[in-house]
Amino acid sequence: MLRHVTCRVLSTAAARPSAAVPAADTAGPNTEARLDIEEPVPLNRNLCLFPSPKVVVPSFELTRRLGTLISQTIYQLVYERAYTKEGLVRAANEGVSVLGECIANEEWDRMSYVASKDLVEQTKIARQRCTEEQLALLRFSPDDAILSFIHSSFLSGRDFNNRKAEHGVISIYFNIASFIRKNDSVPWEATLPQLLNKYKSDVIVSNVTFARNVSPLGRWKATGLNFFELDDVSGRQ
Repeated sequence: MLRHVTCRVLSTAAARPSAAVPAADTAGPNTEARLDIEEPVPLNRNLCLFPSPKVVVPSFELTRRLGTLISQTIYQLVYERAYTKEGLVRAANEGVSVLGECIANEEWDRMSYVASKDLVEQTKIARQRCTEEQLALLRFSPDDAILSFIHSSFLSGRDFNNRKAEHGVISIYFNIASFIRKNDSVPWEATLPQLLNKYKSDVIVSNVTFARNVSPLGRWKATGLNFFELDDVSGRQ
């Protein structure tokens, strides 16, 4: 089920978020009834689900590009002959749209169908730092992802539960970055330099890692995710 998406593939977005740590309970003296004191959670100034990654440009590192090419070639030849970069990006943007909506609406059961258990739990905590205005930015159509690229891909001998394969490859991971417009002021034909400068206040960026077990063949699931505004990017990767 792939909807037509107006989006362009530039080249070959990583997203392995770090879990935030909930505030610890504070206990009173032994002679008093115990009280659980919750410290207020500091809110993000700009939309930033996790501190990292924040990939906004394709990788020009030779080893990464070579590894990405090799892993995609093996995947296409051995596991999915119909694979194309364009098809993968379209499907990824469909998935990112669902993930954003699930986070905004706190639909954790629904999110678990398209994301790993660890990612769902990490996101529950990270959501607490977002304002309602920032969460509203996560409700978007896949068609609003106007520019995307595969930052990297790799084959792994372990599955989502860190189970080691007895013979060869067991899973493949794709890291994808997408620029998602907030409003109609951003033209469809906007270039990457324009999105990073002229229209930086009118877009958000998603970094997502989608993976699937290939031995045996399994469902695609998001194992890493980040949404952020460019105003929150201190350094470009």
